[in-house]
Amino acid sequence: MNTSIMKPISFLTPFIMHKKTLNFTNSFGPMNISVIATMTLFVSGLLSPTFAQESSVESVNNEQVQQIEQGMDESVSNSPFNPQTPIELVRGDELPFMNARFSPDGEHIAFTGPNYFGLWVADYNQQDSINVSNMRKLTSVQAGFGYDWSLDGEWILSTHHVYRDRKKMSALQLYGTEVGEVKRLTDYSMGYQGDPEWMGYESLAVISSRNGLVSAETGVELPERLKPAIPDDRNRLFIMDEKLVRLSENNSQMNPVEVFEDEDAKLLNLVHSPDGKLVAFERYGEGLYLMNSNGENLRFLGRAYRASWSPDSRYIVAMETQDNGYAFTAAELVVFGVNEPTRVEITRNTDLITLNPSWSPYGDSILFNDPETGHIYLLPLR
Repeated sequence: MNTSIMKPISFLTPFIMHKKTLNFTNSFGPMNISVIATMTLFVSGLLSPTFAQESSVESVNNEQVQQIEQGMDESVSNSPFNPQTPIELVRGDELPFMNARFSPDGEHIAFTGPNYFGLWVADYNQQDSINVSNMRKLTSVQAGFGYDWSLDGEWILSTHHVYRDRKKMSALQLYGTEVGEVKRLTDYSMGYQGDPEWMGYESLAVISSRNGLVSAETGVELPERLKPAIPDDRNRLFIMDEKLVRLSENNSQMNPVEVFEDEDAKLLNLVHSPDGKLVAFERYGEGLYLMNSNGENLRFLGRAYRASWSPDSRYIVAMETQDNGYAFTAAELVVFGVNEPTRVEITRNTDLITLNPSWSPYGDSILFNDPETGHIYLLPLR
């Protein structure tokens, strides 16, 4: 695996740009957004002064990856983690469960079913981590892929998918932790892409679509004591049409951020660190990358997927998988250090197929699911 840092390449060559207008939709109706797209190179100076430098970085070729992997330190002797035997937390005897995530307050666990249909919540007690209680089903529709908890643990933001005349229609929706607590944020439409995200101290929900960025007011008002825990989300990075873009401070313009020379590079599954200083994302066909939120210091971590951040923003856990073309045949959870070249396999002592990790807000455990048993497990880290 690869934690070698690749130095950004500065480009001073003048470039040609064109301007394209996308639709920006919110609860008050459509708005126009101007998107500045480069036909050759993206250079510094297009963004606000907060992020005045955007650097382009060369793609990693296979030879570079192999050289870096050979030098990777896989020693666990100095690891801060001491993974224990996974604990069976939620049984999927009648229906296999997957994609479990802790609420930020650590009091609940959400999870979904096969093909992301259905969304469940159960109560969790850190003092009795062997069991969860009061499991309830919030919805039966396909809503369990890219859902996201509010910081206070009161709401789950999700895309609510339905099929009409064989067409997939989607809407942004909030689910409370109790059955029947539902807020529809947008009308159903086609073309939603990626995962929904909170913005503006969670007063807004946004998601990319074929026509631009969709936005809706959530009505959520966080307690003032929680707001300092949310980093400034102005100039926020998004993935739109498998490309990296930055939403400007006033949410009116999206600027492309070119991190690879290869214009055909497809990006997905971007996650922000809790402190807002870093982002991790995947490049299709390669694996996991890490980058500063200002677009600098891109580095390749390894052939790993579905990253989840530790609450202190110092580590990333992701899954390294093997498959037969139809299903996963093996998987390991691996922790990567952000500030040092650390790579630790934390599930090497289990035969379970460990997928979809989610780091506990306490920092002491990780959730994952095994597709063969259908259960959700808790992996204590010490």
